[in-house]
Amino acid sequence: MKIYRRFLIQFLGRILLLAIFLVVLLSISFALFGYLSQQMESYNDLTKAGTTFIESRVTIEEQQAQFDPELKTLAEEQDAWLAVVTETGEVMNAFHAPANLQDTDIHTLLASGTATTYWIVAPFKLEDYYYVVLGTNNWQQDLIQEIKGDVDWEKQQLALPSTMVPRFQQHNGWAILVDHAGKIIDQYGNGAPDSYDTEDVIAANAKLEYQHEASYFDPASQLTLVVGKAPSPSRLETNINGTISNSVIVFTILLLLLLLLATLWYAHKFSSPLLTFMRWMQNLRQGIYEAPIDEHTGHSVLVNRNGDIKRKYRLYQDVIATLTELTTILQKREAERVRTAKSRDEWISGISHDLKTPLASIQGYANMMESTDYTWSETEMRDFATVIGEKSDYMKELIDDLNVTYQLKNHEIPMVKERTDLNECIRRSLLQFINNPNHSDKEIRYQPETQALITAIDQRWFQRIMDNLIANALNYNPPNTIVTISTELIEQHVIVIKVSDNGVGMDQSTVQHLFTRYYRGTSTTESVSGTGLGLAISKQLIELHDGSINVKSKPGEGTTIRILLPVV
Repeated sequence: MKIYRRFLIQFLGRILLLAIFLVVLLSISFALFGYLSQQMESYNDLTKAGTTFIESRVTIEEQQAQFDPELKTLAEEQDAWLAVVTETGEVMNAFHAPANLQDTDIHTLLASGTATTYWIVAPFKLEDYYYVVLGTNNWQQDLIQEIKGDVDWEKQQLALPSTMVPRFQQHNGWAILVDHAGKIIDQYGNGAPDSYDTEDVIAANAKLEYQHEASYFDPASQLTLVVGKAPSPSRLETNINGTISNSVIVFTILLLLLLLLATLWYAHKFSSPLLTFMRWMQNLRQGIYEAPIDEHTGHSVLVNRNGDIKRKYRLYQDVIATLTELTTILQKREAERVRTAKSRDEWISGISHDLKTPLASIQGYANMMESTDYTWSETEMRDFATVIGEKSDYMKELIDDLNVTYQLKNHEIPMVKERTDLNECIRRSLLQFINNPNHSDKEIRYQPETQALITAIDQRWFQRIMDNLIANALNYNPPNTIVTISTELIEQHVIVIKVSDNGVGMDQSTVQHLFTRYYRGTSTTESVSGTGLGLAISKQLIELHDGSINVKSKPGEGTTIRILLPVV
């Protein structure tokens, strides 16, 4: 779940960052396109221009004003005039302005309708400001007043005199006669429209934006005379259109490149760790139980010089922890497999030796008994039979232990548990050792719990457990060793059985491998019975009784084996 939350937070953070980036990018784009649109609108109609647009194109220094060539071109294309005047009406500079503009204050200009609009420019201090005034040259209306008397309204012809030609050419103008249906009856000049409806006439009379036309309606003929200017694309407008188009193209290319780079970076960020984990799992599959190593440094690719997980792998901490744990487990199992294989080989070698030794004795005595070269006495024959019987019993015990080991390994051993008093069961085990003259050189002590220890056990297998533990304490210690068997009940829930001795003890390596099936801590000799499987079998039988066993021992200080069994 941790890695799920970490991925969720990671992706949510990336999405939020992407959203913020897109918002900022769109804001900048809208601001840029808004600015360009405003510029475009100003190029089409100076009356829509903002103060910043005008200020950037008018220079006022030392009581002198200059117009930017671009601003002049726009004014000329829009049939407009420009002037920079003070509040008192002093004209600092003018472009195509009327002759009567001089010494006319700004309020009079605005009130008279001579000026269309104005902007306040403050180049130095707040109290020093000037007016940039914009007006229109209404030559269309002037031409209409001049030519409407020359029009032949009855014949529906313009019939313009030749003296009007220069005037129309000067302004690139045209004139048309239009009926009430918008049909053009007659026209003069280049660039005249193909049709003209009532709305166009109204717009021409009202002087709406982007209209550079004027009209006159003759009631008698029901015709309208319209004078206008042929549209000519502004060079400046063309330039800004090109700028906008180029900006859109560049912006689109940059956005695509940015998205591509972001995609490649994000793909690398997530794919690189996954490729490393795949290498790691391939190593595990090939039996290389370690994390991927950097060929140059020889260290793990997952950590930096300080031993910390690298930033690009921190998102996968849970995966790394799991793979590390798996690698450690496989390392331990491999080491255990190697150790087990070695122990098994040693055990097989020991078992082969243990089988060969009694077989050699049996075969030797049998050959002696069947030989006709000698005549053996009855006493010698009995001695031979005794040795053969002992060796046969040893071999039978070894085979039985191997059979039990196989059954335990395959979980096939039968268990029949009955409620039994452990004190009495242990006492019966001790009797055979106390009455055995082979152990007369050692002292056996029994310290049972004062109350009965009743629990569910399989008496047959529990008897074998106690026999193995007591026999080991007696067989592998020198004379005069004291072997103590004690029982104890802890809080009415746990039974503790201890088999202790003050004998030779064992080193730590022997203690660690004492219950290993293929480990033999003590060499098998003729004088010591046992197969080397007793403790491994005892441990598995105790576990089948839901118990546990542990050993404490030091060389020269003896050994204590403790069994814990639940009260059932």
